[in-house]
Amino acid sequence: MIEFEKDPIQNQTAEKLRHLGVEAVVFDLDDTLIYTGEIFTRFINEYVEFVSTASGIKHDILLKRLQELNDEEYLKMGVSPTRWATVIDRLSQEHNNNEIITTNIDILMKIYTTKPRVRPGAKAILKGLKDTGFKIGMVTHAGTDWTERKLTQTGLLDYFDAIEVVDPNGFKTIDHWQKGMDLLGVESKHCLVVGDNLKGDIIPSFTLGAKVIWMPSPWSVYREGVVPEGIVQMNELHGFWDAVQKLE
Repeated sequence: MIEFEKDPIQNQTAEKLRHLGVEAVVFDLDDTLIYTGEIFTRFINEYVEFVSTASGIKHDILLKRLQELNDEEYLKMGVSPTRWATVIDRLSQEHNNNEIITTNIDILMKIYTTKPRVRPGAKAILKGLKDTGFKIGMVTHAGTDWTERKLTQTGLLDYFDAIEVVDPNGFKTIDHWQKGMDLLGVESKHCLVVGDNLKGDIIPSFTLGAKVIWMPSPWSVYREGVVPEGIVQMNELHGFWDAVQKLE
């Protein structure tokens, strides 16, 4: 019988995590394991380009205001796709109820059907953790249908032992992270959390007593807040292996 040598990086990571008492790793999904922000950027720019050309509204003015309104409605409605109707309606009213603005919202809705790219290293990390005996969970802030679509499109679904989907009309809280850990049957102090949202992922998990690795979000609203002392940061997901070694 042929024995295959195990990946030394995976073994080193597993040894470190076990030394820290970690039994499960819980991930955020959007802009942590997959590139979601770039899909938003793509179709926001596509929408603005089309509307600007058709209406004569200056591109930069339109883009800036659309982003401002989106940020404002996010604070009221969370990540729900329905907020775009309010955003576009407000934008149209500011431009004398311009129908070109309202009738092309379908461009923005492509955000929720487009296949996202998997971040480099994501599958290797998930497989490495699973192969070395760790439970893997997810706490994600999005609609159930959209979450299932993204996980199926990317081939990530089967890596997870438990998935907690947070209502898109609300916000991630400490209760959601606790539920995600409960679904895995692992105490928070025995969990490692990896996410990009400081207030939604990092602070709640840290408060629960979990080990935490923060990969700062491309969205400025997700980087707002005070970073807890001792939080390990990484710039890209493929830096996970090195980040684990920095955990205390």
